[in-house]
Amino acid sequence: MGKLLPLANAEPGGLVGAYSEMYEDNTTDYYIGVITTEDCPADFVKLDIAAQTWAVFEIEGALPTAMSEIWGRIFSEFFPTTDYQHTPSPEIEWYSQGDMSSSTYKSEIWIPIEKK
Repeated sequence: MGKLLPLANAEPGGLVGAYSEMYEDNTTDYYIGVITTEDCPADFVKLDIAAQTWAVFEIEGALPTAMSEIWGRIFSEFFPTTDYQHTPSPEIEWYSQGDMSSSTYKSEIWIPIEKK
């Protein structure tokens, strides 16, 4: 974290997690990173994500419970009741700085979407 967090120079600050690709065996690549315009250090991996439309789900509550509940609702409520579909791009989790066990902790899930 000591090398990663200082690279964060774009909004939103804090850490992000990215699920990049789902494989046939139901595994995925998961990246922990920051949003930055800095060059990627040689011992890190850079994940470029194209500009696109996102559905952003704001979360308030202790992790991991609050985030897990929203993940479930995205696929059981949001997609079945809207005119949007998931696009083939990474899903992002944003983590604010603060106490992740607090009932007021803020995080977000960003899902890439397009109209059906």
